[in-house]
Amino acid sequence: MRHLRSLGLALLLVSAPAAAQTPEVADALDGVDPVILLQQNKEVFGKSEFAAVRGRFRYLFSTAETKATFEKEPAKYEIALSGQCARMGKTVYGNPSDYFIHDGKIYIFGSDDCHKQFAAAPEKYLPKPAPAMPDSAAAKTKGRELIERVVAKLGGAAKLDAVTSYSESITQVQKRAQGEFKITTKTMWQFPGGARIERTNQRPDGQSFTFATVLTPTDAFNAGQGRSSPVLVGRSSLEMDLGRHPVALLKARGAKEFVAAALGTTTVDGTTVEQVRVKKGAVDVTLHVDPKSGQLHSIAFDDRGPGGVYGHFVLTLGAFREVGGLLLPHETRSLFNGEPDQGLTATIQSIEVNTPLDAALFTRPPADGK
Repeated sequence: MRHLRSLGLALLLVSAPAAAQTPEVADALDGVDPVILLQQNKEVFGKSEFAAVRGRFRYLFSTAETKATFEKEPAKYEIALSGQCARMGKTVYGNPSDYFIHDGKIYIFGSDDCHKQFAAAPEKYLPKPAPAMPDSAAAKTKGRELIERVVAKLGGAAKLDAVTSYSESITQVQKRAQGEFKITTKTMWQFPGGARIERTNQRPDGQSFTFATVLTPTDAFNAGQGRSSPVLVGRSSLEMDLGRHPVALLKARGAKEFVAAALGTTTVDGTTVEQVRVKKGAVDVTLHVDPKSGQLHSIAFDDRGPGGVYGHFVLTLGAFREVGGLLLPHETRSLFNGEPDQGLTATIQSIEVNTPLDAALFTRPPADGK
């Protein structure tokens, strides 16, 4: 089967501006009928009179019958992963003409290289089904007890629940051919409601530019240099990344969808810890708790790592210091599949608690910057 690539590269990165956006509704598969493609492994082009929009894609069908089949079970026939690049995921969107079929699903890609790497080993880039959450009364009771111990060690329920905003900043220096680039990332949470990841790049000549990714209950967008653009895919990835933070996660412990269950003890970095798995919306993490002090020792979860490969992260927390009445970690050491991972290893330069944040930071500016 040929794999069409007529639209070229289409990438949207959280960490970079979206210089060119694909249409919010784009023709899928160059007009190939997805039902026949999956049922018969044939490329038969659809007709404009038999069209259906699903998400940000318009699908064409060769007959009214295949359209009806699609509409009966759209999740079975539509592009998988909501149109994310099947290798990179996150907020990287795929080219709807560059597709590959694996295990009865249609996947798309942001580049030819992503297509080739995925096709060579699809299992590396697709998540494995998560194990069932323990549902015994004992596991749930113990899980809640561990959560409350962590909250008490953090500073107590009253202090934590009184937090209206939280910000932390990290600065890194990257050495490139042009010289040293100073990159400062400031992540801000406004409770309830919004979060903003703001990256400022300072060039060797002193000039700097700032880009941001913003998530609110009703919107997700990129903004920078007087422009804005919607985050077309990967909202759940943003929710996971931002929702895993201990402050954001523990503040949500009273939410109806917040579920905690104890998993027993394990050893992390030579330390015996109690495990409590927490699920809330897209977030699914295991917290490791010091059984003596109740302090949060580390956080574990499965997600995409270097090169888009799925694997297991363990973030060990350290350098706890008090800020705004809360005992907060200022260092994170990351392991991915047991190996050191520089991507999530960081030293936090500054933390601000309850510093007022301008509402404009969480409001999408006009697309033309006016």
